[in-house]
Amino acid sequence: MPISNYSAMVRDVIYRHNLPVEISSANDLGGLKSDAYLAKFPSGKVPTLDVPSENLYLFESDVIINYLLPQVDTKSRRGALNNLVARLHDVYHGPHQSCLYSNVSDEARSGALSAISFTLGEYERILVELDDGPFFGGATLGRGDLIYPSMAFYLHILPNYLDSMVFEGHPRLMAWWAAIKRDDICARILNEIKLGFVQWEDADVFSRLYGKKSPVTFI
Repeated sequence: MPISNYSAMVRDVIYRHNLPVEISSANDLGGLKSDAYLAKFPSGKVPTLDVPSENLYLFESDVIINYLLPQVDTKSRRGALNNLVARLHDVYHGPHQSCLYSNVSDEARSGALSAISFTLGEYERILVELDDGPFFGGATLGRGDLIYPSMAFYLHILPNYLDSMVFEGHPRLMAWWAAIKRDDICARILNEIKLGFVQWEDADVFSRLYGKKSPVTFI
């Protein structure tokens, strides 16, 4: 599922740290709801991580990322703020993401936009507070920077279909995004996600909702 931002976050860690993890698609087992997939991964979710040597099966991207990372800083000021960014993403973005590309009420979509606006504002505030970017991690990507795949959703959907400019009033976030795109691993991930959006556009996912199509240009 190249368009899954949560799976993309995990793939970044695997690529970046050259981890010996085999990456497979749920479609290899017939899809998320297939008997074969559910027999192996009862959550029916992606991403999932199977570690047979540890008799361990994990789901939820945050749990998988923290398991895979060589270390997770939870004590320093920077570490705490990076973990806050990750938590903001999962709590304030996560529940509303599907409202951007699903047939929901105007009220639900408006609530999603409010939650996303709050999230983007907090990202900007934290980048300003850290004051020595370009990344949440400083000179290199940190735990908080792994939220970047979700920005692809914002940058494709918000300006093209919902008249919302992602970086308006967020200059530090704009500089952060420019640095993200210059990173080789991030660029690789974003191009994988781009393929998924092109497939969605070709399948009329957005034209059915919003009455038009748009080119995919976030990278």
